[in-house]
Amino acid sequence: MIIKVAKSAGFCFGVERAVNGVIAWAKANKDKNVKVYGMLIHNSYVIERLKELNIKVIEDINEVGKDDIVFIRSHGVSTDEFSEIEKRASKVYDFTCPYVKKIHEIVREWSVNGNDVIVVGDINHPEVKGTIGHVEKGRKCIVIDSVEKAKDAITQLGSKAIVVCQTTFDNAKWQEIKDYIENNTDYRVFDTICKATINRQQEAKVLAHEVDVMLVIGDRKSSNTNKLYEAIKEIKPTYFIETLKDLEGIDFSKVRTIGITAGASTSQEQIDEVVHALERKFNEVDIYDFEKLLDKSFKDIKKGEIVKGKIVKVEEDYVLVDIGYKAEGIIYKNEIFKNANANLKEIFKENEMIEAVVVKESDEEGNVVLSKLKADNIHGFEELLSKFESKIPVKIVVKQIREKNIVGEFRGINVFVPISQWAEEVSSSIVGKVFEVEIVNIDSEKKIAFGSRRALLRQAQEQRLVEALENLDFNKDYEGFVAEIREKGIIVDFEGLRGFVPLSEISYSKRAEDIKKIFKIGERVKVRVIDVDKQKKQIFLSIKKTQEDEWIKKVKDLYLGMLVDVEITKVLPFGLVVLISDCGLDGFVHISNIPLGYNQRLHKLYKVGDKTKAKIVEIDEQRRRIGLSLKDLHEEEEQIPQYKENFVITIADMVKNIKLEG
Repeated sequence: MIIKVAKSAGFCFGVERAVNGVIAWAKANKDKNVKVYGMLIHNSYVIERLKELNIKVIEDINEVGKDDIVFIRSHGVSTDEFSEIEKRASKVYDFTCPYVKKIHEIVREWSVNGNDVIVVGDINHPEVKGTIGHVEKGRKCIVIDSVEKAKDAITQLGSKAIVVCQTTFDNAKWQEIKDYIENNTDYRVFDTICKATINRQQEAKVLAHEVDVMLVIGDRKSSNTNKLYEAIKEIKPTYFIETLKDLEGIDFSKVRTIGITAGASTSQEQIDEVVHALERKFNEVDIYDFEKLLDKSFKDIKKGEIVKGKIVKVEEDYVLVDIGYKAEGIIYKNEIFKNANANLKEIFKENEMIEAVVVKESDEEGNVVLSKLKADNIHGFEELLSKFESKIPVKIVVKQIREKNIVGEFRGINVFVPISQWAEEVSSSIVGKVFEVEIVNIDSEKKIAFGSRRALLRQAQEQRLVEALENLDFNKDYEGFVAEIREKGIIVDFEGLRGFVPLSEISYSKRAEDIKKIFKIGERVKVRVIDVDKQKKQIFLSIKKTQEDEWIKKVKDLYLGMLVDVEITKVLPFGLVVLISDCGLDGFVHISNIPLGYNQRLHKLYKVGDKTKAKIVEIDEQRRRIGLSLKDLHEEEEQIPQYKENFVITIADMVKNIKLEG
């Protein structure tokens, strides 16, 4: 029995961060009251583990006490819920998945700026409920899960709206809804579906084609695990495994290969438990049956027969293969390549499948002698032709370097790659090494092929970029250096990537027009990722989010009605931009707050550099806006009574105000 486990099965980054973080904290603080608000993840198995560590899972905020340490679940919560928990608990640790938190930031920022919100997802899912709780009060928010509901939502909303998606939503449905909205509205669409979910589903589909039956391990309440099950159940017989008992009802009698995958909320411990149970089950063969099996296998091994097996050992001069026989098969180097000084350890890996022809049923040490070359002569060209037609890359071993070509070998077939298509440095060091190439043409008569590496290298580079974008942490400060200084911001290189810091994200306090004085090429800076455009492969960064908010700090010294000295820095048709001298913050005087005579214009009355006093009439911390007035100031001055220096109160004046009782 062969058991294949998908590489990406199990915890995703966000879930692993939450579970490991909570467990580690609880173990180190056993005397504390530790609670998790809501299911940390949708996995009953993990929740039970948390309970064993005296970590209590609560669903009601009223259960939060003043001495409690509370952890926020990976699905996130609403703004109101978080604020209320902060008021009640001793400490709050937010383990919201960074990708979910990014959705919260998008929804909050855009709804504050007057946009309605469409959330694509399951309205009953905690992630969606948490996202709704970050929409600005007064703005509309509609949850949809189909194109039909998208049509209804559009009729209810105005022209200003944004669209976000639940991270674990079905990708095919999301693409359909996304395409409809983009083709029928001007709404800003944010592709927030977690690509790890998509990759997991694609990997599971590929694995399903290679095995007889598929097992999906996870909790039935988990959204992404259910979608994983739905994605592959039409390809091969698929079973949902929540506990080991679920294995008992499956008929494995005709199954030779089992594929295993698991949802993002499934622990490695659960996966290992299932794998070990299967291994125990299929290794329980009594001695009599086992001997009969060996005898049967021995009779089936014949000289000249083509066999397939799994590589169990790789040495410099030979490869050992498990061919399902009582003795292992051995393939010597000269039966793998002709005239190629190749390093077998660089070419073959343990557990890799290989095809060979039986040359000798038993050598001096009892091994079955095999030849890969003979199998290549029979099936090598057919496989190469199949991969060419399917546009699947192949691995070749470089045999020699000629003036215009590099000659490689794939299963005994010569593959010629023009040096211009190699797209990397060519030297004698590549001889004997393995490289992946794309077959671009085949000469069936001569049985030779022509390949290229240029497109593959470009795809690999793009894939590395996509993976790097997926792994960016929106809560982490990265070290980088200034690569370019532009009019609208700076370009920063970090982690092998390049991102753009717009002027608005440079600093809370430093003025944007001084950008060339603030930075130098090569200067080291700290940045934080604030947005990623995956289609255009663009990264937007912030420097100010890594710093203390000087604006908030300085504005605390100001108050409404305060008179301040200001200097005019810009004269606009609709008002004045000023610098408040005492604190160094920018302010704005709207034209409605400036006293103007008939037919007077601002640019005729004021110029850059003028200094005056102004009255603070607005302080908006959320939008970082300080509103000032010159008009109110002038009106107050006009109301002040003008007393004469020789003002005298006479007895007659006092008598006027006395009433005599008669």
